Amino acid sequence: MRKILKRIVIFIAIIIAFVLLTLTIFIFKPPKISVEGIPDGFVEKQANIGEVTLNYVEGPNNGLPLLLIPGQMEFWQGYKLVLPELSKKFHIFVPDLRGHGKSTRTPSHYSYNIIGNDLTRFIAKEIKRPTIVAGLSSGGVLAIWLGAYAPEDVLAIIAEDPPIFSSIWPRIQNEKFMTRNFKLAVDILGKPGKRDVEAYLSAMGAPVKGKAELLMIPRFIVKTMFLLARINLAVHPNNPYDVPFLPFNMRAGFKFLSEYDTDFSRATIDGELSRGFSPEEALRRVKSPMLLLRAEAYRHETWGLIGAIDDEDLKRVISLVPNLRVVQISSGHEIHLVQPQRYIDEVTKFVDNLKNKNKLPRIVL
Repeated sequence: MRKILKRIVIFIAIIIAFVLLTLTIFIFKPPKISVEGIPDGFVEKQANIGEVTLNYVEGPNNGLPLLLIPGQMEFWQGYKLVLPELSKKFHIFVPDLRGHGKSTRTPSHYSYNIIGNDLTRFIAKEIKRPTIVAGLSSGGVLAIWLGAYAPEDVLAIIAEDPPIFSSIWPRIQNEKFMTRNFKLAVDILGKPGKRDVEAYLSAMGAPVKGKAELLMIPRFIVKTMFLLARINLAVHPNNPYDVPFLPFNMRAGFKFLSEYDTDFSRATIDGELSRGFSPEEALRRVKSPMLLLRAEAYRHETWGLIGAIDDEDLKRVISLVPNLRVVQISSGHEIHLVQPQRYIDEVTKFVDNLKNKNKLPRIVL
């Protein structure tokens, strides 16, 4: 009996110690980089460009302008890991696209052509000179759009794992994994009332080679994350997404999933986003130097493309863009979030090489 009581006491002591440690971390040890807040040297602004107002951050004028274009379900905060280093060499602008962050929401009015024109007006009004354009995912498609249809505004293009063919309707209908993820966002996050990010993550899964069933996130892990999130919200209401123990990309992801307009995802899977946009035509029109950063991708026998660019897509891009550099990176889709230093290195190397070849203007500060 004494042994059993002793074990119970030890177990309770361990639980109490864990709770005290967790509370200590919550109260006294904030994360190194918070999801909220503006990086040193940056200013948050709003640009009224007509139909919409775009929220954005601008860095110090330390070089050539660099327009960073977030991907779907991402706000300007997604670039926080790379902003301090990149701002030493560039004059950075990062907008929230319509439907994202603090920018105007326009349900039933999202397309590459519409948003591309938003960015063209943004460059004219806020940047006021040709710029390097760099975007992730759908933001990478928009960087290509700018290079094709606003070439006078573009010095160079950096496309970070853009689904330039795979997300375009009607092909996206055959990319089952991609479509599933967007549909989950519409069906779960798009419900009226309080947004249920916990239910969304519980329904997510990862493909496993050789198996038709997705590998789901264990329920207890999801429950633990959201228990910590609720404690964090109670202790730090001004920093609701900085859940201890979680890496920045996951903490930022909670914010993005909680606050973006899910109609953007609906527009992706029903073809509205890509209506009137031809990736082949856009790529043929690109004459600016272009860097393509390709993350890991493969084809699953059940779920289709896992990633953004398959081997055939890559061949098509190479055949259509004459002044192209391709860098393949062993990384998840959001390279600047999961491998920020590699992203900084590749961007800097690309731009420095263009300067050395006198293909970019040299700025004297």
